[in-house]
Amino acid sequence: MIFVLSLLLDYELATVDMDPKTTLTDLAHRLRVLRYRVKEDRNGLKVRITTSTAVRITATTAGGRTVVRYKPEQSAGGWAALIILAFTFYLSLLAPAIAIAAIWKAKSFAQRTALPQIVETKPTSEESSAENIRSTLIDGLSEGYRLASEAYEAQYSNYQDGILATITSAIIVWFFSFMAFVALIKGQPLYSDWHASLIVSVIVTAIFCVPPALYLRRKVRTRAYEFKSWSNRLLARLMQETSSAPPKDAGQSVFEVLDDVSKQIPTWMKVMRKAGMFTDPWTWLVIFMLAYAAFYTVLMGIAWSPPDAIGRIVFFLGGGAMALLSYLVYTRWRANQLEEESEVTNSWETRLRKAKERMQNHLEEL
Repeated sequence: MIFVLSLLLDYELATVDMDPKTTLTDLAHRLRVLRYRVKEDRNGLKVRITTSTAVRITATTAGGRTVVRYKPEQSAGGWAALIILAFTFYLSLLAPAIAIAAIWKAKSFAQRTALPQIVETKPTSEESSAENIRSTLIDGLSEGYRLASEAYEAQYSNYQDGILATITSAIIVWFFSFMAFVALIKGQPLYSDWHASLIVSVIVTAIFCVPPALYLRRKVRTRAYEFKSWSNRLLARLMQETSSAPPKDAGQSVFEVLDDVSKQIPTWMKVMRKAGMFTDPWTWLVIFMLAYAAFYTVLMGIAWSPPDAIGRIVFFLGGGAMALLSYLVYTRWRANQLEEESEVTNSWETRLRKAKERMQNHLEEL
């Protein structure tokens, strides 16, 4: 309860005179200049602070002015780790400590980093045309860096899950092959030699489990590192654009880099959608629990076999209802993912077009 409540409460950060949308847009840009990973959505800004901790920043109108608020959150990896801890009784007792740490990190970031960017910096609308072009390019590089990084994390999570599944399968295959060989040679001269059973079971396990492990390493992990390469490349260009030092000679212009990124975004979004358990662990936990409850209810209806037909109908209807609810939650999640994918693609095309238009207008003014 302490942990959940701590993540539901939000805290006031500042009151400004700009409208909420402009306030959040300007703040997002300032934080991107500082090389934070910022995600803009209909609920405000989600800023990743550490590997496991994030901050949600919102802006609403009150009394004719804009009130900026924040609340601590967890990243996708942080939520996944906490869900795993929740299934272990003693480790779940760490939740209050984790909640306190999240609140402290969020408060420190909000007051020391976000607040000065809100109250001490002039709006981007007052910048010159050249500065506006630079701001647009920085936002594009930062957004590309965020998407590439999240695609890498999702793909690498898939790789780790695959390795874990392969190890689990190897243990099961080894056990059953060992027991099957022991039963097969029972009464034979080799029965007393357990080394023979062990060797055979290891060979069978290698035949079934080594190829999937090699596939995961050569295909899935290699693709993850391709995304990591894109992330490092975009971060390097972002650091170059946000640095006060004179620009270095690069192989490609920023426009060319952003154009290349636009070709990669559908692939990155598809990877993140397929890694549903990593990108949205809470929703997938609900889907899993409902599906498990549906299976368990139907199984109990079969195992107990209530004497009256009404009792059996109740069990089967209850299981069917939970299965249907699990499916509806999944379809809703998938629809949201497809909608987000479309929004990201459209916003990226709009951002790239706007940058080109601003550059063209600036050249015409010159």
